Amino acid sequence: MSNRKGLTRRELYDLVWSKPITTLAKELNFDAYSLRKICKKHNVSLPKTGHWQKIKHNKEVSITPFQTDKGKDSTIILYLNEKGQVSYNQPSKAKSKLKNEIENSDELSLKVPEKLTKPHKYILATKAYHKSVKIRNKSRDWSMQIDDTNVLSISVSENLFSRALRFMDTLIKVIEKRGYKITVSNRTTIVIKDQSYNIRLTEKNRRVKRETNNSWDEFDLEATGNLCLKLDRSYPIKEWSDTKTKSLEDKLSDILVWIEIKAKVDKKNEIENAIWREKQEKIRQKEEELQSRKDTELENFEGLFHTATRWHKSQYIRNYIKEFEDYAIKSNTLNEEKKEWIEWAKEKADWYDPFIEKEVKLLEDIDRDTLKQKRKTYW
Repeated sequence: MSNRKGLTRRELYDLVWSKPITTLAKELNFDAYSLRKICKKHNVSLPKTGHWQKIKHNKEVSITPFQTDKGKDSTIILYLNEKGQVSYNQPSKAKSKLKNEIENSDELSLKVPEKLTKPHKYILATKAYHKSVKIRNKSRDWSMQIDDTNVLSISVSENLFSRALRFMDTLIKVIEKRGYKITVSNRTTIVIKDQSYNIRLTEKNRRVKRETNNSWDEFDLEATGNLCLKLDRSYPIKEWSDTKTKSLEDKLSDILVWIEIKAKVDKKNEIENAIWREKQEKIRQKEEELQSRKDTELENFEGLFHTATRWHKSQYIRNYIKEFEDYAIKSNTLNEEKKEWIEWAKEKADWYDPFIEKEVKLLEDIDRDTLKQKRKTYW
């Protein structure tokens, strides 16, 4: 299968009826649940529960014939990588092209040397820092000052340190040759297409159970000797490490390809997000402007309503004064006291009337709309 690009419906049918799906999934580096879902989606029949147990005990089994689907039987439904393992998606042409460009570039040296040659300044700084730390730890002189300028984020055991330096030296030089920047300030950061990614070179550890008399289990971390490069700006954290078949040094081109493609995607997303935010800001401004106009319209109407109400009430007061005066004349009770009151009331009607708003000394601190004391302002 390693020489094929992928599996068709018929080929997948032949495989799932040749061995248990759990065994097949392990061979393809895929999970059995997803494999079952793909078979169901593409109408590829699967053996029933107990099928392989019956075969193991030489019992008779029934096999569901392959159901042809014209036009689809030759279509690849599962893609394979160079190891013959299943890939969720069709291999990207852009990815393949970029990987080919990197691996065949005369300017790039992807081979990690056995010895350091003209090491990068970051490598020299990291090596000097590591040496100083060893001296301080041996002498137990904790007051000793150590310069950590340009020190790379490397955390490995002593046995792996030399290899870690050689790997990072090669990686940094290749990164700079590709036109990226790498900065060191508390963190080791790759900058590509204005996108920044923090990287760490660590050593894989495994938990080893400790012999104790406690009723609970206790574990120690034991170094495995496997290098692991981690990139923090992704979820989950992206990492490359030594495997049984491939060392980290052999994954340099894969690392570069992944970071370059991610930077391109992140840059595109950043631009799209900026455009989206700009559109949202314009929408917000329009909504804010519309709301402001609505608020002003309502405020103006409320002003109109209050003014009209005041006018109506001022006319109501004048009508009352007129009726009061007419009744006093008719009943022959119009005396000086009532005449003074009538003049006083007319003055208040003129004070309240929005068309006149006559100034009255004793009412200068009263709000005509609310008939309450105006709020005093202190300067």
